Amino acid sequence: MAKAAAKVGGTSRIRFVMFDAEVADGEIGQITQAIQNVMRGPVQVQRLAPPAALKAPEASGTHEADAEPEVELNEDIVDVTPAASRPRPARKAPKAPNIIDIEMNNNTSFASFVQGKDAGSQQKKYLICAAWLKDHRNIDAVSDNHIYTCFRSIEWPTNIPDFAGPLRELKARKFFTQPEKGLYAINHIGLDYVKKLGNGGE
Repeated sequence: MAKAAAKVGGTSRIRFVMFDAEVADGEIGQITQAIQNVMRGPVQVQRLAPPAALKAPEASGTHEADAEPEVELNEDIVDVTPAASRPRPARKAPKAPNIIDIEMNNNTSFASFVQGKDAGSQQKKYLICAAWLKDHRNIDAVSDNHIYTCFRSIEWPTNIPDFAGPLRELKARKFFTQPEKGLYAINHIGLDYVKKLGNGGE
């Protein structure tokens, strides 16, 4: 007989009073073991996660409905493929200058103006051309066409890839101003520099 006493607001106690059974001579040990197991309390069974080694439900004899659903991870997919760099457009070759109509020989010719002057660099040659055009042809602002015409008149080499390049460099060095795009005007600093290169045929 089991007698239970309940306390309000507390715990319950169960008291085992008596056990009455008739057993054979050889079975008393089994009954004793069973009673001891009951007195220890319920056995806790730990469920193990299904092994991940099973590749398909059929391998364990279960159906697809019984298989645990796969979990889909919502991860952002990042494309790490490097973007192909855009090829740089080929730089267009500078336009070749043209010969323009300039009187090269009357009064002080360009050839006589150059004589005796130090024309040992491209920039000096450009300054000499611009000074002669200003002082003797009243051309204040020159283009690469003016310089090219002067070069050709006395057979100075013209194999310069960017013929306007020295004009831009001289402008950066403050020997020229640029009244408008493509035109360069020699200033008094440039004229004084040309005088220092020699008097020439003046």
